Amino acid sequence: MKKKHIRTPGFTVKSALTGMVAFTLVMPAGLAAAASSSVTLVAQPVSLNAPAEKSQNAAASAKTADADPAKVKFTKEQAISKLKELFPILADAEVTNVELGITNSFPAPSNQMIWNIQWNYQKGNSGYGFSSQVDAVNGDLISTSLYFSDRQQNQSYYPPEITREQALEKAKAFISKAAPSLSINDLELQDGIDYMSNLALFGPVQYGFTFSVIKNGITSPLENVNMVVAADGSVRQFNKSPEHWNYPAVTASLSQAKAEQTFSDQFDVELVYMPVYKNGGGNSWILGWRPTERALYAIDALTGKRLNTSGAESTVTTSVYSDVPQATSRFTPRTAATEITSDEAAKLVKQVVSIPAARKLVSSSLGSDYTDTDRKIWRLNWTDNESLKTGYPSQSYAEVDAITGQILSFNENRYPVPPGAQEANKPKGKETNATRQQARNKAIALVNLLYPNAAGNLKLVEREDTAGEGAGFTFQFLRFYKGVPVSDGGLTLVLDHTGALKTYNVPRTTDLGKAGVDLSAVKVAKAEARAQTFDRYKVKLQYGSFGGFGGYGGYTVAGYNEPKIKLVYSPVLADPANVPEVIDAVTGKLTAQYEVPGQLKKAASASDIQGHAAEQALSTLVKYNILVPDQDGKVNPDSEITAGDWLTWISKAVTPYFGGYNNGTEPKPVAGVSPENPYYNAVSYAVQNQWIDPGSTFQADTKLTREGFAVLLTSIVKYNKISAFLQADPVLAQFGDAASITRKGEVAVAVKLGLLQGENGKFNPADTVTKAEAATVMMKLVELQGKTDQAIGQPIY
Repeated sequence: MKKKHIRTPGFTVKSALTGMVAFTLVMPAGLAAAASSSVTLVAQPVSLNAPAEKSQNAAASAKTADADPAKVKFTKEQAISKLKELFPILADAEVTNVELGITNSFPAPSNQMIWNIQWNYQKGNSGYGFSSQVDAVNGDLISTSLYFSDRQQNQSYYPPEITREQALEKAKAFISKAAPSLSINDLELQDGIDYMSNLALFGPVQYGFTFSVIKNGITSPLENVNMVVAADGSVRQFNKSPEHWNYPAVTASLSQAKAEQTFSDQFDVELVYMPVYKNGGGNSWILGWRPTERALYAIDALTGKRLNTSGAESTVTTSVYSDVPQATSRFTPRTAATEITSDEAAKLVKQVVSIPAARKLVSSSLGSDYTDTDRKIWRLNWTDNESLKTGYPSQSYAEVDAITGQILSFNENRYPVPPGAQEANKPKGKETNATRQQARNKAIALVNLLYPNAAGNLKLVEREDTAGEGAGFTFQFLRFYKGVPVSDGGLTLVLDHTGALKTYNVPRTTDLGKAGVDLSAVKVAKAEARAQTFDRYKVKLQYGSFGGFGGYGGYTVAGYNEPKIKLVYSPVLADPANVPEVIDAVTGKLTAQYEVPGQLKKAASASDIQGHAAEQALSTLVKYNILVPDQDGKVNPDSEITAGDWLTWISKAVTPYFGGYNNGTEPKPVAGVSPENPYYNAVSYAVQNQWIDPGSTFQADTKLTREGFAVLLTSIVKYNKISAFLQADPVLAQFGDAASITRKGEVAVAVKLGLLQGENGKFNPADTVTKAEAATVMMKLVELQGKTDQAIGQPIY
């Protein structure tokens, strides 16, 4: 079983349509329209909404330039006092440093009139360092994140003291005090989006809220307020944009009706092979219909023209893919079964890519690929040691398959050139700018040398050329299988102004040939898919941000493109509570390619639990993505579950993405369960958390009995040893079938804690457990937190 290595989800979210459409060939196109803006949650000061850099156009941030003490209107003493008033817990914290300006984030915000305050909070032997930022001109709170580890204290979290609705009112009241420059009437709650709540069912209850800022009566993607309110009503996190933006004083020339008509006339879908990721891994492939990239381009509210990701008028009406000519020199995989040496791997890289003479190979390591532990790769790093003194290291990094010799990635790992330093991208000495055609020819030659059978497997995505002379070049190639594009199968070559390779990465997708997906199985026609997909979207008048940081037209070798703000009609999901989905071309069902962290599911969204005795418990598990409705929207609450099902449930309740972590080692059988077993990740996690004995043979595929359930529950609450003294506990005497109970101590524990109970005077140890019964017990465990001697649901790392 190949495990997918992922970064912990939920900390960074990028979703603005106008800045994300470029990625729709490697991710679901609908995800590009999910919400707005970019938010980063870290303990150190950060620059929210990265595109908010200086710009020379009229829509740019009001440049404050360097921090100037003479311009301070809100003193550091006032800032500290305000923070202590807003966050009473800071009364016990120590201010360790205060600076005017942001010097520890890259890129730094253009508004440097910010008090950057460092705190230390000491509680016993534990110390927590964090920072706060306050606008030194208007006194607005910009950010504070209070990261206190209260999970270790075995607290009671359920039921929460306040509801989400009550927390929202507290959030609004807090904003009024924290950021007086904002009017609560100028904030638009992004309903259905919650990227900052605790995604786990167990642990602290907290409510996350995301507000878009309204400017001139129009939503802005550049300014957001994001905050977390704990179940006790206290605010734990707060972030808002530090920038002072000027917005174009324009009104829409294009009517809403005309924009909707344009969107309808130009809306199109395409058929793609698409991997479906569940719990951090790619489990299956489907043939799916999704919107084309251009279908989700913004519409200029002044001209009515479609705008590409750089903000330029798009003249391409349909996706255009060109064949990749077969070059004389091309990559041929090695046939030997032996692994190449690091020197051989480095030589292969140098045969394709020019490594500057000043850069020496300083490290090479052989290890498993993160996405395929069966594949061994060399990781090579060349560094110019002299460049380390400048703060902008000059490095080259490559990954090479140790068996086939294929170069899997190459990165010119130099830091981006900061705004205002664009001279670094211009030709020096004898360097000559390459033309677009020369760069195209170079890209085609390179992809032949880098990718197996590039001419047979790839097509070049034709894009409009918006780069100016002296800029770099970006070429995207998309994998095709049986004539159909492969989502997550795209690769990009970034060349500098001379045509030299700077960035290349091979997508690590599973073998489609083993996926069992066949074009002959397609039953949903394009017209039907288009109609169904179209109904999920609407167009919304808002400000759009183009260029800036990241994506096509951002910080590439082409340099930093000044962000532009335009008034646009953006395609967005009509129901923000929905997640981006594609239409399975075989079943016709809407299918989410990714589990989107923070996307709130509607309570009781399963169609077959309303009115059920366990409806509340079932709907909670659905909301937390522990219990997933099938393609018909049903969870079948009275169906039986296996022991592996329960371990999967409890693992997701404690750590939602428990199966996504991999240390790169070879997976080995755990508790008698092989890596190929679908319950392998859950069993591994259970062993890690000491819920089952690693030396046992766990029957993950067998139906979960009530007695087996009691055994697992006892280990989860960590009462295994106590259960040995309860073999003859009087609580068992109430059951007429006590003699048939084998694990009497564990049953006694489960009954005493109120997790399980008898029926009609019997315990029925051999009866199987249904989903509804398991859901009810899960919520009892949640409510039991803080009431036992040891923490329940505390993950062991």
